[in-house]
Amino acid sequence: MRNMKGQAAMEYLMTYGWALVALVIIIAALMATGVFNPSYMVSEECSFQPDLSCGSYVLYNQGDQTFLKFRVDNGLGYDIKIVNTNADIVVKTQGSNAVDWDLTEVSPALIEQGKNATVTLRYTGAHPPLKGDLMRMTVQLTYLSCAPEVNPDCAENTPTHTISGRIVARAEEKT
Repeated sequence: MRNMKGQAAMEYLMTYGWALVALVIIIAALMATGVFNPSYMVSEECSFQPDLSCGSYVLYNQGDQTFLKFRVDNGLGYDIKIVNTNADIVVKTQGSNAVDWDLTEVSPALIEQGKNATVTLRYTGAHPPLKGDLMRMTVQLTYLSCAPEVNPDCAENTPTHTISGRIVARAEEKT
């Protein structure tokens, strides 16, 4: 009788032992794929204010340079003109207050009501993002109002407006 109790205990341990080994293998496989990586669970986004929204966007490396390109959709009800100076579009990476981006291109600078423009910024910081790196950026966009009742000629000597938006993007390689 004593041998039977030992055999039952061993069978019990072996059955649950194999189940624990299988569980450890499954967890190791999931960790190897990066499912438990916190940046994997962060969603990418591009958002400004509702009437001046951010359409498509991309953060990419081309050669040894990094670019951020995004589309601005004008739903304000009047034309606007993005001021074409480096100081007016500022992108700050998380944990840094340094201006590490230069305005490369705004096409077109005058965004008609209901139309869009593409803004391209070039990264000038010391440590460019690598492929797969996630960057959180605050973008300040400065523009002139070309509303007929305020600035019908869209003159540049009028007060500017600044909006802030948020872009979270993962760096890609562009060939």
